[in-house]
Amino acid sequence: MTNYGTIPTSSGGGSSAYISRAAKDRIRDGLGTLRPWKSMLDIRSFGLPGNIANAIGRLKTNSAYFRMNYAAIVLGILFLSLLWHPISLIVYIAAMAGWLFLYFLRD
Repeated sequence: MTNYGTIPTSSGGGSSAYISRAAKDRIRDGLGTLRPWKSMLDIRSFGLPGNIANAIGRLKTNSAYFRMNYAAIVLGILFLSLLWHPISLIVYIAAMAGWLFLYFLRD
């Protein structure tokens, strides 16, 4: 007897464990690059650059080094601004959940 329209499934069941392990590794790697806030906000490290090329180089280096810190600041501000608009907050959470789902399932 044939079963037209059925989707074959594997009996292994190990794919969900692999997905969750991969997701945990990516989260751990992403949060591992969060730099100390004291070094980001250290007043003694601020200074005027000598020229435009030096300023652009410093901006690139700073943005690469503190990327996760800047992302945390932007997401925090976005979340606080959405608290006054509950519908927008629900849409934002749904979009973030969808993005995370697609991000962690990509090859």
